[in-house]
Amino acid sequence: MKHLKFLFFISVLFTSHFIKAQGDPSIEKEIIELHKPTKAINDSLSKLKKEYNLKIEAEKDSVKLSQLMLRLDTIWNASDQNEISELKLDFEFARQHPNSIEALQLIRRSVNRFIGMNFYDTFVEVFQNFTPEVKNSEQGKDMTEKLKFFNQSKVGSTAPKFSLKDINGKTVSLQDFRGKYVLIDFWASWCGPCREELPYVKELYKKYHQQGFEIINIAKDDKPDLWKKAIEKEKIEHWNHVFTSDSGSGVIKDYYVFGIPHKVLIDKNGMIIGKWKGSGEINKHDLQQLMKSIFEAE
Repeated sequence: MKHLKFLFFISVLFTSHFIKAQGDPSIEKEIIELHKPTKAINDSLSKLKKEYNLKIEAEKDSVKLSQLMLRLDTIWNASDQNEISELKLDFEFARQHPNSIEALQLIRRSVNRFIGMNFYDTFVEVFQNFTPEVKNSEQGKDMTEKLKFFNQSKVGSTAPKFSLKDINGKTVSLQDFRGKYVLIDFWASWCGPCREELPYVKELYKKYHQQGFEIINIAKDDKPDLWKKAIEKEKIEHWNHVFTSDSGSGVIKDYYVFGIPHKVLIDKNGMIIGKWKGSGEINKHDLQQLMKSIFEAE
């Protein structure tokens, strides 16, 4: 229903040359002023989220509950759009402050979040505008690495290969699915939004499996016993299941996964054609429409 928010730890290690800039009161004040309009909107939306969550918890009528959940989803979508507006402000601020570590940190905090997912080219353009000193700082090097994994996992890129053991000890290799459409669904047994989405994913599988559609579920930060029980309870044993805590940490990094649910759709030729971070009706609708355009047009 609601989008998962991704929280990230930002390092503060950098050369002494930039310590003064980092603590520059004028820069800090500029950023506070820059974010005042979007912060006001975010505060209002956060209040609405809390109100609707309380209403949802108390509502017993299924029809009214569905209406409340749709309304909450709309509020979350408005929140996402507000954060995207703030990100655009951050991009412009960074362009105007190419020698500022703080300006780099403004954009670096969003590079692996839902709101930054469709702005790879802008991240690259803005980052390249920074001075060599900023780009060669610890934060700059970290940004370079982030952009590398962002690039290889975005729509239009060749899907990173992996070969991992599944729940039955059988090797699951992405290469073996060439010629089919594959939905990689990063999830966990403890992830409520992940499991809330399973009914519609089941429908997609039921509708398109015979036409060459497969699902690979990759569990992230889960416990083996709870993971297996969830698979059984949700009746999804016939899908491919991989447990990343054993040997699959590389696939999490390769696909640039920082939060779940996180879905990636790969075409017959191994190209990424769709990517969705978080949950919600918009993501659900986009995936359904893309699947329809693929299988009902062929």
